[in-house]
Amino acid sequence: MNLTLLGSGGDSQTPMPTCDCRVCAPAREEGRPHARLGNSTYVHEAAAVVDAPESIWAMLNREDVRDVEYIFLSHHHMDHVGGLRVVQAIGRPQYPLENWDNEDPATVVMSETTYDRMAESLDIEAQYDDRGYAEFEFLADGETMSLGDGVEVTGVGAPLDPDGPEDAAMGYLFRDDGDPGESASSALVFPDETTFLDLDKVPDDLDCWVKECGYFRETGDGEPIMTDELWTEETDHQTTFDQTLEQVRTVEPDRTVLTEIEEIYRRRPDEYAELADEYADLGVEFGHDGMELEV
Repeated sequence: MNLTLLGSGGDSQTPMPTCDCRVCAPAREEGRPHARLGNSTYVHEAAAVVDAPESIWAMLNREDVRDVEYIFLSHHHMDHVGGLRVVQAIGRPQYPLENWDNEDPATVVMSETTYDRMAESLDIEAQYDDRGYAEFEFLADGETMSLGDGVEVTGVGAPLDPDGPEDAAMGYLFRDDGDPGESASSALVFPDETTFLDLDKVPDDLDCWVKECGYFRETGDGEPIMTDELWTEETDHQTTFDQTLEQVRTVEPDRTVLTEIEEIYRRRPDEYAELADEYADLGVEFGHDGMELEV
């Protein structure tokens, strides 16, 4: 199975407009791997995108992705769904336009909780459904759907807070039977909000986990990123890098690629590489935009 990290950033992409810090300056001058757009992953065998941040248009064009049959949404936060309007371009009919219905619309898959939370803010029914820009399907926690050609995807749900619905955040476990004579492969794309994930839901034979990096307490230079008060407030519901490492130690996937790498962490690619070397025994690496993953 082959994946591409379309974007490895998070809510704060790199470079940040008007910022000339030690991370943003080289990102603006040199581009990738310093520059990071929003969090999105493409699964080639499924022709599937996981999450549609505001920058999804640019990312699909940059990586020359020509086939998108599915868009899976992990949760309702705008930095993961703000680019959903890209469905208007997928399967668009040729000119002259007779109506607004796409000839071969993408299927947008999410949990019912995510749909309910997005329905009003994005006006899904009027802006997307009624116009025929996309088809919508629900995938419940633990439910599996076939994508054809031996590829299946299973929803892996987690609450956004301890008492919230179990499908408020979703990861997607892709399994590919492979060609005859090849072994099956599996990749869990859970790009964000794994703080309250029940790790018993994650298979113990996982080949690859694409997951959020988690908050750092300090920059690479040892400067605190947040005040003590804000750190306490944020880490009540946000995953930290240390928590990510503990989750990886528990699950023991063959490979873990970290994404949702925020500009506020103020670390450069070489510094992430050095940090990954410290955890080589865990198979942890930091992703970058355009990164190709063979699972």
